Amino acid sequence: MAGEPPTCPVLPHHRVKAEQWLAELWRDFPLSRPVSLEWRRFRTTAGVAVYNRNVIGLSINLLGEDERLRSTLVHEYAHLLAYDRFGRAGANHGPAWRAAMRDLGAEPIVRHSWECARNTPRTMAVYRCRKCKAEFRRLRILRRRVKHATCGGLVDFVGKFQFAEKRDVDR
Repeated sequence: MAGEPPTCPVLPHHRVKAEQWLAELWRDFPLSRPVSLEWRRFRTTAGVAVYNRNVIGLSINLLGEDERLRSTLVHEYAHLLAYDRFGRAGANHGPAWRAAMRDLGAEPIVRHSWECARNTPRTMAVYRCRKCKAEFRRLRILRRRVKHATCGGLVDFVGKFQFAEKRDVDR
């Protein structure tokens, strides 16, 4: 689609490298349980660490360059390493994770800055105030009773508004 950032897809040799790098991390910084890799179709997230399963999930869309792949793998392995060392206190991007990143020889950077296709909303929830009849839209459905900030009337869900699909007019 025109105007979307280029993807950087993972090729078979990247998967082999990821397994090799994971084996090196495991050798140098072993964990109490084995780690496995899963490849996922993330569009904006480069990777995730799943603590309870000792799994690293990597994006097949964003990690098609060696440096991206290696830095993401180290980042996620640091999560598992910090969790292995400190339990729940080692979760997230706190001091334990930052220390694990430094132990692994990496700078503790929390988010990537690579171009990627951002999520675009496909539907919006439409609401109407019972008192003043004003309509407004939200990206998410409200899960609780809400009063309209302007007049204090209760707000009711009316329906969903569907966005038109973007079309490439240059084709």
